[in-house]
Amino acid sequence: MKTERGSLTVELVLLAPVLMVLVLFGVHAGRLGEAKIQVQHAADQGARAGSQASEAKLVESSRHASERDLRLSGVACIDISIEVKRVAAGSVEAVQVSISCRVRDDGTELLGLFPDVVRASSIEVIDRWRVK
Repeated sequence: MKTERGSLTVELVLLAPVLMVLVLFGVHAGRLGEAKIQVQHAADQGARAGSQASEAKLVESSRHASERDLRLSGVACIDISIEVKRVAAGSVEAVQVSISCRVRDDGTELLGLFPDVVRASSIEVIDRWRVK
């Protein structure tokens, strides 16, 4: 009868890389979800701020509110792009804020995934009665 001494060590050596890849994938998926939520919230805040600002400060207010929200949330992405524009639909005017960024990959480079880009957009009707 042969002993199975050392079999656990061999199994652990074979499974360790697979377990590490699963952990790294979990971290990457978590960052992706967190970045999507943060970017959508920042777009919402930017559109809301722009809808209540004067016509001259609409773009500046939207951009400032979006940047501030991303900074305060500890954004999980880099290369942030913020686009603010006025849109008209008939007699109603609105402000649209679109944000895109690349999710950070520090610590998960071993997965060899392409950089994920997260995008979010928000539209808010310009409130003519509350404009500052």
